Amino acid sequence: MDKIKVTIDGQTYDVDKGVALQKMIDEHYTGNLPVVCVQVDTEFHTFDKTIDADCTLKFLTYLDPIGNRIYQKGLMFLLVYAFKELYGYSESIKMCHPIDKGILVRTSCSVDEKALEKIKNKMLDIVNQKLRFEKCLVTRKDAKSYFESINFHNKAEVLLYNTTKYIELYKLGDLYDYFYSSIMPYDTSILDRFEFTHIDNHTCIFRFPTIENNGEIPEYIERDKIMKTFNFSYQLARRMEIFNINDFNRRVAEGKANDIVKLSEAVSSGNLLGLAKDIDDNRNSIKLVLIAGPSSSGKTTTSRKLAMYLKVFGFNPKYLSIDDYFLDREDTPKLPNGEYDFESIRAINLDLFNDHLTRLINGEEVSIPTFNFYKGQGEYLGKTLKLGKRDILIIEGLHAINEELTKSISKDAKYKVYVSPLSDLNIDDHNMISNSDVRLLRRIVRDNRTRGYTAEDTISKWQNVRDGETKYIFPYQNDVDFVYNSSFPYEIGVLKTFAEPLLYQIDHNSECYEEALRLLKFLGLFVGVPDNEIPSDSIFREFIGGSYFE
Repeated sequence: MDKIKVTIDGQTYDVDKGVALQKMIDEHYTGNLPVVCVQVDTEFHTFDKTIDADCTLKFLTYLDPIGNRIYQKGLMFLLVYAFKELYGYSESIKMCHPIDKGILVRTSCSVDEKALEKIKNKMLDIVNQKLRFEKCLVTRKDAKSYFESINFHNKAEVLLYNTTKYIELYKLGDLYDYFYSSIMPYDTSILDRFEFTHIDNHTCIFRFPTIENNGEIPEYIERDKIMKTFNFSYQLARRMEIFNINDFNRRVAEGKANDIVKLSEAVSSGNLLGLAKDIDDNRNSIKLVLIAGPSSSGKTTTSRKLAMYLKVFGFNPKYLSIDDYFLDREDTPKLPNGEYDFESIRAINLDLFNDHLTRLINGEEVSIPTFNFYKGQGEYLGKTLKLGKRDILIIEGLHAINEELTKSISKDAKYKVYVSPLSDLNIDDHNMISNSDVRLLRRIVRDNRTRGYTAEDTISKWQNVRDGETKYIFPYQNDVDFVYNSSFPYEIGVLKTFAEPLLYQIDHNSECYEEALRLLKFLGLFVGVPDNEIPSDSIFREFIGGSYFE
């Protein structure tokens, strides 16, 4: 029999041509966690895939980003199937959006804690049955007819704008479903790690193992301000009647894209004006406005636009950059691999920063350093700052809402703002839109426009960016005074026009190729929207260009 060479963890083996990946797992995988899928060179496959040419294999678990995504998708399908088995097709279940290392789930029927336990037990029973996730290729017409027959109407409607003849579905038991941009696990046997947290009789948090918690299921921490923002977003979606991609595409097809843009911008500006008013209501105590959020959330333009609104209330905003307080290069902490850890709060001269803040609030004039990134050290170039009676200090940056950054300042003198795109828009009931994907697309477009980076450059660094957010931002997101939602219902339709050409430039041999395909598949679900009606003071302009604040 012909032989091929397969490399695993740097060691090469001669194996039979046409060998199944399951056999390779059985013979060469030595880990303790279950394998979710196998990476074959740059592609991802389930266990029944056979290999016929020399290649490199990597066994992925739910501690790998791709493996974790596939594990979550499998759990979602498992939940939908168990819910259908218990409640039939007359009731619906919707995956809404990520929250605190889980997914916010809404049900059409009342589900109390006892019912959640029943759903959990049903899911575990299906896990024990080791049901296969079977991939099926059906015509678009047949898929649409099937979804209509079982009351999955929003899934059927999404297919109205799909131009392909065949649709890839997965079958679990007797249920067919569609989960975009991801393969499924081989079967249900590995999907035994999940928990539910009851919120109310129509809402729960669906939790699962996370990479950040080393594969453990984190305890749910109530995020009341985030939840309040999501609920507001949900009510806005109801008023606009845009809950999923089909609702959006239909409005655009009807020539109402500009209406969506104008209403979205009005809501965004109104929220920011409300933020400014809240600060004004507490003007006697607030001296600092601290703004933080994950990458590409729109922090910079939010701070500039907020400053404009604060001027309406008689404030004179001043800015202080955290970056100017970096420690000199030789004093910067290092990562285990020996590289400088510029993301750490320990990379900042906290003592000097707090000393300057205290003196500024006391009315003193302070000489402000300027960090020379080329030399790797702070310099004093004659820049000074002093706060007058109407002045208010705005500080925007990675660690801004971390209490340690401003530990010398009393809490009542600080107003903390968390900025992030928190959309309630879904693909359909079972496919939510990841806020991380929205931010990644924003960053791809902005980095190419402002820094000349390729989409591959941005994608290759994204996991490190996400790791920094998880470590330095997300733990503090509920310890804020205001959560500002920087999402816009129209934005993916606009990003589509800018991002698609950049993603098509990624070579098929690149490690980022599969991610590019996933994002292209996602963008392909949207009807494109021109950017000509987006105002120059829009926060979204930070990414596509043409901003009044640049």
